[in-house]
Amino acid sequence: MDEIGQDPKLNVRFARGRWLDVAVAVALIAAAVLAVMTGRGSGPAAAPGAGPGAAASPALLPATVRARIPVPFGQPGGMTMLGSTAWISDWSASQIAGVDLAAGQVARTLQVGDQRDEPVSMTSGAGSLWVLGFAGPLLRIDPASGAITRRFPVRGLGADVAYGNGFIWMITDEPTADGDQEYLSKIDPSRDMIVKAAPIPGAGTACAAFPGPRGIWIACAAADRITLINQGSLKPVQSLRVHSGGYTPQIVPGRNAVWVLTPSGLARADPATARITAIIHVGYAPSAMSAPALIMDSAGRLWITGSLLTVVVPGTLTAYPVAHTPDLISAAADGPAIWADTGSALTRLQVKTPAATQHPLQNTRSNPRRGHMQATAPGIRTGSSACLARHHLARQPTEPIRRYAPNVRLSRSLDVHSP
Repeated sequence: MDEIGQDPKLNVRFARGRWLDVAVAVALIAAAVLAVMTGRGSGPAAAPGAGPGAAASPALLPATVRARIPVPFGQPGGMTMLGSTAWISDWSASQIAGVDLAAGQVARTLQVGDQRDEPVSMTSGAGSLWVLGFAGPLLRIDPASGAITRRFPVRGLGADVAYGNGFIWMITDEPTADGDQEYLSKIDPSRDMIVKAAPIPGAGTACAAFPGPRGIWIACAAADRITLINQGSLKPVQSLRVHSGGYTPQIVPGRNAVWVLTPSGLARADPATARITAIIHVGYAPSAMSAPALIMDSAGRLWITGSLLTVVVPGTLTAYPVAHTPDLISAAADGPAIWADTGSALTRLQVKTPAATQHPLQNTRSNPRRGHMQATAPGIRTGSSACLARHHLARQPTEPIRRYAPNVRLSRSLDVHSP
């Protein structure tokens, strides 16, 4: 697989009335996190039992906790990496906090809005932090001084912001008489201006942008299709049918392969033909705080977050469960390791996968798409948008979530369809 775009999305927005329940749940769960973060095992999950409905518990790949940093936030959300700092949003306080990963402590806290303008998405790129409020605006922030250097207007509601291919990409949702209309804005950070904006396919605020070598992939929870947008014209040039299941599909785009995560599994697609070439049936289980996200690390491995943290080796199409993470909020790759945010702490996990092949990336640190995080991996951001939109969080899939399948099964169709 080729170089990747820079932004896996992993954010969830909760209706304000649900935050008390969430806070109580986090407090109960956080105490048990470390006990389940580093399970031990020797390979992929054990095969299901032969009896009807019987299945063996997955064996966890041995993982090493390299660091653990307490991060007490009210209602943590998205995370993005910039240099040696992890920036995490706090929805309840409309703040973002910079965690110095080397010092192991919160170094700076910045106010980015009020309760009406809660940060819905965040990314980094061109040496700046970019924070999008639910009701706008899009803020450009100097991470060194904490100063807001530019405010960009938002038409309608903010949905997502991503960095890739030298530009900032912002998705907004504008209600109309005939239903919502999504817009994609292209921002040139060197000129601090919106250079182009155009309507795009999609519906609702649970849409996300995934910049890649061939253009900008757009995915929405309310649409069973992902669309490739031309970077110059901002017009659709290709689409691929998927079954979103009410969740924002997660995408890691490359030049020769595009990886798409949905409740149906992890699909590999050929961007030239817009056809699915393989599907890995991995577990898809949202955590208490967020929907699953897809992240690539510097070794070319794909991480699937959720209540079960899983790593996939693309070269062998093999998936390995790593840790039970019931309260995972967001995550980011740091070289071959991964930072997991559980609300009460940032934990750095590292695993050695059997026959894992190194993958030369231009971005050595990917946090969901995306340390030296900024210099080598601009746009790294995790958790920021998979905006399951407010109504999508309460709407869990009606069908039971599949158990982790130890043996990789490949398919050309299933619930992820090629046109």
